[in-house]
Amino acid sequence: MAWLIGYVLSERFKRSGRSKKKRDYILDFPGVNDKETASLLVGREIEYRDNFVRVEGKIVRTHGVRGRVRARFTKPLPGGFWKGRVYLRVDKPLLGVAKYVEGSYQTV
Repeated sequence: MAWLIGYVLSERFKRSGRSKKKRDYILDFPGVNDKETASLLVGREIEYRDNFVRVEGKIVRTHGVRGRVRARFTKPLPGGFWKGRVYLRVDKPLLGVAKYVEGSYQTV
């Protein structure tokens, strides 16, 4: 099993008349540099891990032409999410395209 490690770039707001939902984030994965490669990641499940929290999410769509993606998590990420990483389970077709890290059962 291989894991592709990504980083949170920014936080997006989904607004309504009463509340702001901070569940949408823009992610960057090293090795994914164009829109075509990023479109292969759409629909895959991701996971944010910290020493205390594990939040699951899903990649919703691409963002821009540099290979960034937009993800939606089940809960908002904690306040110190800039230190954490986002993990994406990678199968064989994507191994040659992007950099990856072998999976372990330890948290960050």
